[in-house]
Amino acid sequence: MAATCLALLVSCEKNQGKEECRYYVKYSGIIVSKFLYSASYTVTTESGTNTATGINSDYSVTIGPVKKGFQASISCDCDKSQYSFSSQRVTIEVSKDGDPFALKASGTNQASYVIDY
Repeated sequence: MAATCLALLVSCEKNQGKEECRYYVKYSGIIVSKFLYSASYTVTTESGTNTATGINSDYSVTIGPVKKGFQASISCDCDKSQYSFSSQRVTIEVSKDGDPFALKASGTNQASYVIDY
């Protein structure tokens, strides 16, 4: 009986000692234009959404750690009232447990990705 209790105890410790993976999300945005522009980037964070606005500047922010199942999203709202842009791109990259960031989603003005690995 003592051996059975010891086996159960060791088994429970292994399950409880399992560490959750630590994910980090890197959001980026770039606009290539020869004209002055204003851009507003909105990203999903652990506590809701965060918006940053800039003039003629690229955007990059890393958040985390977040858990598996986190819904990452980025959108870019650009003032195109006077000029059209040459190129616009947003990206989502994810790092798991300190591994290098890997591109998971991209788009012209929005992208989203659910962490599922």
